[in-house]
Amino acid sequence: MTVTSIRSRTADRRQFSVGSTALQVGSRTRGRGRTTHTTVSVSGEIDTVNAAEFAATVRDAACGCSGLVLDLTEVGFMAVDGMSALHAINAHLLRGGVEWCVVASPAVARVLGLCDPEGLIPSAHIASLRGAEIA
Repeated sequence: MTVTSIRSRTADRRQFSVGSTALQVGSRTRGRGRTTHTTVSVSGEIDTVNAAEFAATVRDAACGCSGLVLDLTEVGFMAVDGMSALHAINAHLLRGGVEWCVVASPAVARVLGLCDPEGLIPSAHIASLRGAEIA
């Protein structure tokens, strides 16, 4: 497993691989102080093996920001454990007063629809955030 800091000012990549499961997480932060916004882009699969690491990585990326967009448009598979990770992320960000939303791939949207019928996980319906600038 390779872990690098995702708290730098430039786009950074954090990759971890366990067994046959690989997940790449990158973040981009703009602004300073109370107007810091972070986009966390994830690609790969979120499953039992890496869900806890995924949640911890997103929480680390959100440290000190006022807004976060979690781009899951490149996630091809998400197990129910990924839903638990999203609820843990949601609780952490709500306690910190961070506004956030998920931009879901079709695979993630399906799990959200089945496991979050109340809409507790904030989501935006956007095709993709790849290459988009943070407002």
